[in-house]
Amino acid sequence: MYFVYVIETEDETYYTGMTNDLARRMNEHLSNSSRSATYLRAHKPLYVVYLCECKTRGDAMRLENRLKKDYKFKMECVGPRRDIREVIESELSYK
Repeated sequence: MYFVYVIETEDETYYTGMTNDLARRMNEHLSNSSRSATYLRAHKPLYVVYLCECKTRGDAMRLENRLKKDYKFKMECVGPRRDIREVIESELSYK
């Protein structure tokens, strides 16, 4: 299972990413360590505004690329804000 996500930052910009371990990756983004995305080290992540499960890595990569290249599509996908820590807790409860 792969996840494609969009994070809203404190300055209201968006970061799009993909992972096969959502809780681990969100923790990395919050940690501000070398494993975090460079963009998110400069722009503090606050909310997950889009999250989609994909069955294959290829499907996830295609969706991630579309979100990155098609701004209008990305804005259509952006939904309610969920605190990033809430998403981590929710994911860990399933493990």
